Amino acid sequence: MKKFKITGKLLCFLFVFVFTAASALPVSAAELPASFPEAPDITDETGVLMELESGQVLFDKGMDEIRYPASTTKVMTALLILESIEDLNQTVTFTDVILPDLAPGNSTINAQVGETLTVEQCLYAIMLASANEVCTQMAVQIAGSVNGFVAMMNQRAQELGCKNTHFVNANGLPDPNHYTTAYDLALILAEAVKNESFCKIAGAAKYTIPVTNKTPYERNLENHNSLLTDGDYHYDGAIAGKTGHTEAAKNTLVTAAAKDDMTLICVVMRSDGDARFTDTISLFDYGFDNFQKYPLYWESTEMPSGYVILPSGIDTGNLQTADSVSDGTATRTYSYQGTALQSITVPFPMETETQITSDMSLVPQGTWQKHLVPIYLLPVMSLLLAAETAACVALVIRNTLQTRRKKARTA
Repeated sequence: MKKFKITGKLLCFLFVFVFTAASALPVSAAELPASFPEAPDITDETGVLMELESGQVLFDKGMDEIRYPASTTKVMTALLILESIEDLNQTVTFTDVILPDLAPGNSTINAQVGETLTVEQCLYAIMLASANEVCTQMAVQIAGSVNGFVAMMNQRAQELGCKNTHFVNANGLPDPNHYTTAYDLALILAEAVKNESFCKIAGAAKYTIPVTNKTPYERNLENHNSLLTDGDYHYDGAIAGKTGHTEAAKNTLVTAAAKDDMTLICVVMRSDGDARFTDTISLFDYGFDNFQKYPLYWESTEMPSGYVILPSGIDTGNLQTADSVSDGTATRTYSYQGTALQSITVPFPMETETQITSDMSLVPQGTWQKHLVPIYLLPVMSLLLAAETAACVALVIRNTLQTRRKKARTA
C-alpha cells in the first residue's frame, strides 16, 4: 500500500498541473494594433519595413505580392560569393561566358575575356556598378555553371524563409520565372548585412578598380543608391543597399539603416522616378522616430531570448504572453492589445535526468538545460490529462479490488 500512496500522490499532482497548464490559449492576429503610430503613404506598388534583429514588420504594403527584383537580385549573388570565398584577394579570370551579358544596354564594367580581377573588385563591380557580366562569371567561378549557382541561390532563399522567390540568373535580367517579393528581399538583405564585408562594399559611395592586364585605365564606380551618397537623398545611418531597374520591374530599392540600437530593412518595388528614395526615407523616419527595441527574456536568463519592437513610451509590461508546444519546440507569443507581435521558441521537452527510488517515487537530478515556465498547450496537455486520469482510475480500481479480496479472506 505504501507504493500505491506515493505513486497516487505523484499522479494526482501531475493531474492538477496538467489541468491548470492547459487552461490558456494563444492569441493571434494578422495586422498591427490600431493604436500603433500611423504609417506614411508610399507611391511604390509594394513595400516593407522590417527590424533586423527581431524580424518584426513595422510597415506592409503588399509585401507578399510577387514582383520582378531586377538588380536587387545581386544582394543574394553577393551574399553567396562572400559565404563561398573567404579570401577576397583570390583572383578571377574572365571567360567567354560573359559575352552575352556585354550586349548594348546592359549594366557592365566592360570586362574583357582573359581579364583578371580580385573577388573583392568583382564584388564592388556587382554592388556599385551592377555589372551583369561579373555576376555571371562569379556564378561560374563558384558553382561551375550559372545553373548550379542559381540552384544555390534558390536553396539559400528557402533557408532564409523566403516563400515567394525563384531565381533563374545571378544578375536579375528579366525572366518570367525570376521573381520575388518585398518581404523576401528584406529577409535576404537582413542576412547580408550581418556580414561586415558586405556592408563595407554595398555601403561604399565610390570605388576605383585599378589598371588590369586587359584594361589600361582605371574604372571609377559610383553607388546608384542615393541614400548612401552625398546629395539630396543622403540618409544618415544608411549602411548598405542595392538599386534595380528594368522596364518590367520599374525601379526597385533595398536599403538597411541603423540608428541607436535598431537596424531597419526597407524594400520598395515598382517605383517611378525618385520615389523609391523618398519613400524609403519616409519609412526609415517613421521607424526610427516612432519605435524602440526591447529585449525579451524567456524567464530569468541573463541574455535576451529575442527582441520586440514597440512604439516609444510603451514597454514590455504592456505585453500579454501565450505559450504553446509543437514539433519539439516551445513557443512563447507576445501580443499587444490582442495582436501578436513576436514569438520566441526553444527546444522542448527539456532534458533532465531522473532516478527511480526504492519506493518508486521520481527524484529529479541536475538542472534544466534551459529555463522554461509552464507551457500552455491544450492539445498536448489534454493527452497528458487523459493519460493521468486513466492511470489514477486504474490505481483506484486496483486498490479497491485488493481491499475487497483482503476482506473476503478475513471473512
